[in-house]
Amino acid sequence: MLQMVRTLAQFTIALEDMRDIGDGIDAAFTAASGLGGATEELPEKGRGGPEPLCRHRRGHLRVSGPHCHPDFIWVFSPPAQDMRKHVIMTLLDTEQSYVESLRTLMQGYMKPLKQPENSLLCDPSLVDEIFDQIPELLEHHEQFLEQIHDCVQNWHEKQKVGDLLVQSFSKDVLVNIYSAYIDNFLNAKDAVRIAKEARPAFMKFLEQSMRENKEKQALSDLMIKPVQRIPRYELLVKDLLKHTPEDHPDHPFLIDAQRNIKQVAERINKGMKSAEEVERNARIVQEIESHIEGMEDVRMGILARGPGWGWLQAPLRRFLRQEMVVEVKAVGGKKDRSLFLFTDLLVCTTLKRKSGSLRRSSMSLYTAASVIDTASKYKLLWKLPLEDVDIIKGASQATNRESIQKSICRLDEDLSTLGQVSKLSETLSFPHQSLDDVIKDLMAAIHRELAEKQSLSFSMAFPPNKVELSAAKADGTESFIFEFPNPDARLGFEQALEDAKKKLASSKNCLDPEFLKAIPIMKTRSGMQFSCASPSHSSPENAHEVWVCNSDGYVGQVCLLSIRKEPIVEACIAVCSARILCIASVPGLKRPYR
Repeated sequence: MLQMVRTLAQFTIALEDMRDIGDGIDAAFTAASGLGGATEELPEKGRGGPEPLCRHRRGHLRVSGPHCHPDFIWVFSPPAQDMRKHVIMTLLDTEQSYVESLRTLMQGYMKPLKQPENSLLCDPSLVDEIFDQIPELLEHHEQFLEQIHDCVQNWHEKQKVGDLLVQSFSKDVLVNIYSAYIDNFLNAKDAVRIAKEARPAFMKFLEQSMRENKEKQALSDLMIKPVQRIPRYELLVKDLLKHTPEDHPDHPFLIDAQRNIKQVAERINKGMKSAEEVERNARIVQEIESHIEGMEDVRMGILARGPGWGWLQAPLRRFLRQEMVVEVKAVGGKKDRSLFLFTDLLVCTTLKRKSGSLRRSSMSLYTAASVIDTASKYKLLWKLPLEDVDIIKGASQATNRESIQKSICRLDEDLSTLGQVSKLSETLSFPHQSLDDVIKDLMAAIHRELAEKQSLSFSMAFPPNKVELSAAKADGTESFIFEFPNPDARLGFEQALEDAKKKLASSKNCLDPEFLKAIPIMKTRSGMQFSCASPSHSSPENAHEVWVCNSDGYVGQVCLLSIRKEPIVEACIAVCSARILCIASVPGLKRPYR
């Protein structure tokens, strides 16, 4: 007991010399006095001499004395309020850095390129594409930074920051800005690449601007900042919630902020995955192009995107499949061919099945070896838009064969007629050598045409591994017959071609709807089925409502679906004793009040 009293006395003296440690020492003193806290006993050390009376190590207070053999460590943690302020300070620092990056994009890159004297460095349309949404992002985050700064300046125990986060990240405008930036991110990167290839002076401008900006960051490093920023907000809010008690006034706001930021992050992640998939497909298409001889001759001028864009590289074009086939020709027998099917294009090339030195794309990020046979050599024969390609089968094939048979019959009749004319010419007494030559030439031409038609008719006795394609061209319709290695390969190609044509036609009319969730509804009668629906546009407050109609053929039912936040069925009522076939929203007349 005496030793404990002496130790506490020495401990009290030591505290006077450690006032800079702050409230943590008070907590340790309380623990040492037996009033609370936790102690951790260390193993006994040797008595080689007196040790320092008191030390502070990473939140631990160590006390020792000449009459106290074991050392005691009192553990204390920084108060929750200090940790909350520490997280807010981190948010402030990172937000300041983010705003500086956006300002560099604006002041160091975009504005100089917008100057008339620098118009030769980069095409103005490319400048707009590269820096799309940057001014809007900067304006929003400058305001947010000022709010966070005021919050830190006026910090107190009950200070709220969640309401600022909710206010900032629940705005549809901000979500739309970030979504637009993500959707355009791939186009912006392509625009930078195009500008670099088109004008070397632009590359020098980028290098000079990088040297002049404070952080020495390249344009590509700055452009990725908005993509990376939203996930960091998620982490900061999560950390802030961890140090905010549930009874703190900021806690419910932080919960709402976490939900809003998560929704924005999910939307951005989805956009990034789509952009990465588009980029991957673009690189594969680029490398496929580099393997086909003859592409360089038609590369420039086909697409108006500028230098660096290949003949195959159209926006959103994707490679679907390659088929090694044999083309059956009326004259010339059979030839090895390779068909390259894209989402909007069919390319046919010659095929040489031998290994050799193939041209590779130096800019390729992905390999085409996983999707095509890179060991073979290809040379361009023709390319056709999918809208102009059709598979001839069933009744069309029968009609085509019948037409060929009629042509063969007519040619036989022509040969018979010329034979009779030749015999009659022999009865002429007047010299008729020129007539005989003409008849001979005509008969030779008919024999050639007849041989082609007969060969084509024979080849149209279709086995299950052959397919006939009809192609609409400027000078008429042309047919191609291809023989596949097996019936399954032919069937797979036909299905892929038809699916690509359907999707292409659909994309030109409207975008395919995206399924989100199934919503159960209450039916006023059994057997009700969906018949039609229409959004309501009668007033701004009803702009997020959809009227959904159901019917069983005898009565009609209308369900009012609200989609303001989450889709919710607000009401289901029977409206008439008849089937509802169509519904449309008709805006009312706007009459001034008197």
